[in-house]
Amino acid sequence: MESNVEALFLKKKIERNKRTPKFNLGIPFLLPEWKKLLSPQYLKEDFVAGTLVACVAIPLSLAIALASGVDPTVGLVSAIVGSIVCALFGGTPCAVSGPAVAMAVLVASIVQDFGLGGLFFVGVGCGILQLFTGIFRFGQLDKAIPLPVISGFTAGIGAIIFIGQLPRALGLPAPDQSHVIDVVTHILDFIHKTHLPALGLTLSTLLLVFGLPKLFPKKVPVYVIAVLVPTILSQFLGLQVETVGNIPGSLSIPKFPVFPTSGFVKLFSATFVVYAIASLESLLSSSAVDKLSSGKKHDPNQELIGQGLGNIVSAMCGGIPVTGVIIRSALNIQAGAKTRRSALIHAGIIVLTIYFLAPWMSRIPVSVLAGILLAVTLRMMNPSEILSLFRTSKSDSSIYLITFLTIVFVDLLVGIQAGVIAALLIAAIRIGLPQVLVHSYNDQGPVEVSIKGAVTFMASSKIGQVKSKILQLDTTHGVVLDLSDVKVMDITGATLLYELFEYLEKRKVRFALRGVSARNREMFSTLSNELKLDKLFANNETDVLSLIGESDGSSKLDRISYGVQKFKRESRDDYLSLFKDLEFNQTPHTLFITCSDSRINPNLITSTDPGELFVVRNVGNIIPPSGKDNTPAEGAAIEFAVGILGVKEIIVCGHSSCGAMKAVIEGNIFDKTNTDLYPNISMWLQQTASLKKKVSSDISLKQLTEENARLQIDNLRTYSLVQQKLASNELKISIWYYDIGQAEIEKWNEDSQQFLVYGEDLSV
Repeated sequence: MESNVEALFLKKKIERNKRTPKFNLGIPFLLPEWKKLLSPQYLKEDFVAGTLVACVAIPLSLAIALASGVDPTVGLVSAIVGSIVCALFGGTPCAVSGPAVAMAVLVASIVQDFGLGGLFFVGVGCGILQLFTGIFRFGQLDKAIPLPVISGFTAGIGAIIFIGQLPRALGLPAPDQSHVIDVVTHILDFIHKTHLPALGLTLSTLLLVFGLPKLFPKKVPVYVIAVLVPTILSQFLGLQVETVGNIPGSLSIPKFPVFPTSGFVKLFSATFVVYAIASLESLLSSSAVDKLSSGKKHDPNQELIGQGLGNIVSAMCGGIPVTGVIIRSALNIQAGAKTRRSALIHAGIIVLTIYFLAPWMSRIPVSVLAGILLAVTLRMMNPSEILSLFRTSKSDSSIYLITFLTIVFVDLLVGIQAGVIAALLIAAIRIGLPQVLVHSYNDQGPVEVSIKGAVTFMASSKIGQVKSKILQLDTTHGVVLDLSDVKVMDITGATLLYELFEYLEKRKVRFALRGVSARNREMFSTLSNELKLDKLFANNETDVLSLIGESDGSSKLDRISYGVQKFKRESRDDYLSLFKDLEFNQTPHTLFITCSDSRINPNLITSTDPGELFVVRNVGNIIPPSGKDNTPAEGAAIEFAVGILGVKEIIVCGHSSCGAMKAVIEGNIFDKTNTDLYPNISMWLQQTASLKKKVSSDISLKQLTEENARLQIDNLRTYSLVQQKLASNELKISIWYYDIGQAEIEKWNEDSQQFLVYGEDLSV
């Protein structure tokens, strides 16, 4: 009892902590992670991973700085600071942060419009917003953006950077404007001045980036080799190409830049866009790390706290905004990183590189870094993704294209807004437009009209299509309007349907309304009900056939035939893969013993599929004791289910208004007259003799039914196989009482010795 109380207390404490703002920046929860940094365990793995990630981060940081319009050293400083601060305070232990390609276009635009002062303002503002988001636990940003918008954004950024780097790749002078159309126009004007050595270095870089992984499938520092080989080749051949230029061999104390004096509205807007994109990029990277690693999942709020601190410190040190980076984080995991220490080691190696290899890095040709960016952006654009979207979803591909084209040709912020608006409009249309299926049996049965989804003011055209379609079909056998999947309906939608009903009535077409929910019936009742719709509502298929006039001497055969055709048309395809799996084998988990009563559907009330329940049904859900049945059908089923199929549970389910139990109470089934008329029923119910002795004048039918179900448990325990499985805890037995009118299940509770409503604790 005490352990249960402690567990409940701990659960409530955890839930309370999830709602409490993280004013402590999550430091109490980070302390155990920080202690691991001092442990020698996994030091080798972290060192190897950190070294490999640094080999990728150095050329990428230089290239991103180039694309961002800042000094190459700024890219390296951002990688160092972001890696250290985000690793210490972030919510994804093995993630690596730094400058990201996706941010380069934004950073370049800010630097061009506002200078380094504007970049400082945006970096600090972005960090403060991320801190606020993480502290107050609003860290589910990545769930609020549709995936096609994210994909379109990533591809759009890739396209902008790709086109923006083409002049450098071709060795052309920089264009006056950075807009895609201006850059393309510039290239076309100067294409004849292409510098072949620069182009050759770019192509050799691309060849190495894409070729090395195919030649050497095992891990090789692709980006380092792709920069090193063309750079050495350029120096050896004495090629006259533009290089990165002077890189200081040390880290200097940053100076506060001059702040802009105007354009603050645009600057605030840019800050929010950088915040949104940096946060989204980081959370997506963390989700990718979760899939790659086997450790605990990331904390999105803590991750944003770490990113916020990282961006503030990066801006203070003269750096550009940082994010969690998918490429570096994935490589870190794949290289065997175990703790946050690998990211710190990666930062340390970049520092050593600045101090000892700065002269070498200054000789890297700009066209080589342009080649690195072209390779990265080609992967960002990922043409196979849009092709896959076109094949699977035209609407999602439309959202993708709207986002992509608007970002490339108009503006980043406008592109994101356009993508989200397009996604919302398409979702609204999907919700607002019902799906309508019309099927005809030709001369064999009624016309079936199935309406699914929402019937609202947007459904006018769909209902009009139904009218015109019905005109083309033979309605001699009536029309069945299936509204069981209409979950939402407004007054306009109800009116549209009512007009359809009037349309059928005027043409003397017999019709039935199947599956109309109680809420939708109330909606119809608010309309002028001259058609008396209450008489047209059908609760089951038999009612349907009766309403459309198909009930005659052969109605039962017609009903089954009708049902088979309906199954083949509407449900069979959905179950084909399951039926294939079940064709030669079954592995049910439960033996379900219940009455033959037609009102009970075990699969319906338990929401189970074919293959899950092994069902035994008879009058009164009776199980004869082992060896007492002359024709042991029930015993054979029990032995087969428990011994051969290995079910884990047996459920005995009685039900309300049970005819067998009524007969036991009334006693007349055992009279001579009834014994002669119903000999098998009388003989079968003789097994309830012990129950009959318990019958008193005031016993209720429910009490007797429950007592009967409990009696069957005693009978089940007489089977040796059941005894063995119970003794080894391989089997459990449950007693149910099903109230048909309330559609409620009660389960026998041994502790309280009474039936309690079952399943309420599963509600959310």
